[in-house]
Amino acid sequence: MKKRKKNRTNTEPVNPLEDMLNRFQNLLPADQWNLVLEELNQPYYQAVRLNPLKTDKSIDDIADKYQWAYKPVPYCDTGFWITENSLPLSKTVEHQMGHYYIQDAASMLPVELFDFEGLEQPLVLDMAASPGGKTTHLLSKVADKGLVIANDSSRDRLTALRIVLQNWGAVHNAVTNYPGEKFGAWYPETFDRILLDAPCSMQGLQATESHPLRGITQKEINALANRQSKLLSSAITALKTEGQVVYSTCTLTPEENEGVLQRVLDQFGTTIQIDSFSDRLPSSSRGLSYFEENHFDPQIRNAARLWPFVFGTAGFFAARITKKAPLASKQSLPPARPLEQAGWFALSQQDVLNLCSEIQQTYGFDFFSLKQTQNWEIWTYKQNLYCFPIQFLTNFSQLPVQSLGLTLAENNSDGLILSHEFITRFGSLATQNLIFLDESQSEEWMRGNDLPMSISSQGSNPVMIIIDHQHRVIGRGRISQDRLRNLLPHRLRII
Repeated sequence: MKKRKKNRTNTEPVNPLEDMLNRFQNLLPADQWNLVLEELNQPYYQAVRLNPLKTDKSIDDIADKYQWAYKPVPYCDTGFWITENSLPLSKTVEHQMGHYYIQDAASMLPVELFDFEGLEQPLVLDMAASPGGKTTHLLSKVADKGLVIANDSSRDRLTALRIVLQNWGAVHNAVTNYPGEKFGAWYPETFDRILLDAPCSMQGLQATESHPLRGITQKEINALANRQSKLLSSAITALKTEGQVVYSTCTLTPEENEGVLQRVLDQFGTTIQIDSFSDRLPSSSRGLSYFEENHFDPQIRNAARLWPFVFGTAGFFAARITKKAPLASKQSLPPARPLEQAGWFALSQQDVLNLCSEIQQTYGFDFFSLKQTQNWEIWTYKQNLYCFPIQFLTNFSQLPVQSLGLTLAENNSDGLILSHEFITRFGSLATQNLIFLDESQSEEWMRGNDLPMSISSQGSNPVMIIIDHQHRVIGRGRISQDRLRNLLPHRLRII
């Protein structure tokens, strides 16, 4: 008896790229398909996105320093492809201090599709946030105001997410670990903006460091599309009326893109609309009108389908949905645990005033005004002090989180030790207890080495703010006899 051949649609292909090409060829006319093939033979460049929360340096300032050649990402003002570089992009002071994030250029599109105009203190949900690149983009676009909840259902991915947010230096964020499908029932009509960069098959035709080429079966694609539809339904339910959700994937499979949009249009009807970007994106990036025997709602043409030849990116898909009316939905209670039960406590008013006075005397800047302007409260956990966003405390104070806000300082028997994260974001406000390094000292510092140095300080041996020869705040140090002890976190050293 002959062995029955396995159904190819349920077995992983041997050559992932060849399988993708076979899968997608019939989706484009011949002339555009030839453009895809030509683009896949072109060099594929890394891109960076600048952090306006930490630096006002232009791309020219950084490029001149490292002899980069670059070209702008057309839909992102802070995004740039680096077309020539001798030093790895991850081995610069600016990268280690969070002045830019290395990100595939296609992944910069989703956040740029949002309209944040008129939102003073927005509530934003990043439903599937890890590793955190798009979350940092959201925090930059809202100027670190309001609140961005960075949620991811995978506990294993939370450490990377927290590290990225710490390095970006934002305060108005919370990290949570819940199934995204729950948010619609827990928080209906709550968020101004929601990003759903959905888990997907990663069939984007270009291999990147974060998205290597991999095979996929039709069964896996169908399972992913089912989950994506549930996540998007939850996002739409959690959205305020007139709010916006951006749905995106790093795949070109129609089942996970136009097919998912069709499902939510069938579910919600005229309650939602898919917004057009014909004035911002070329016609070659429009969504499909049909796939196989399925004809899609005409609105789906408003979605952005980035084939590699459109902008020279990996394949990508994104659509912005506006919610036009409230929805009737089933509600359920979210998990609840007061912060105090987890050992967190708000600093008393007198303790806050004492803290502000100590920072003023030690570093010469008005921390009280900064706290008030930025809408923070100061909370403590054991010996650590944290800046918490008031929008979280107002709207989600009972929701258990994995991390919240920005670490301000450790307060122990050695006195107040400002955190690396706080100093690299706000250290430029300080006017005293600063140490300026020359070029040689700066290089040694970034290697993690202590420096021989005999200096005096204002106060009782405070943590010193370190500024390098190019006027960049590069961390903290402490005077110890005849040397300056290096407090740079190990993960940020350039070796």
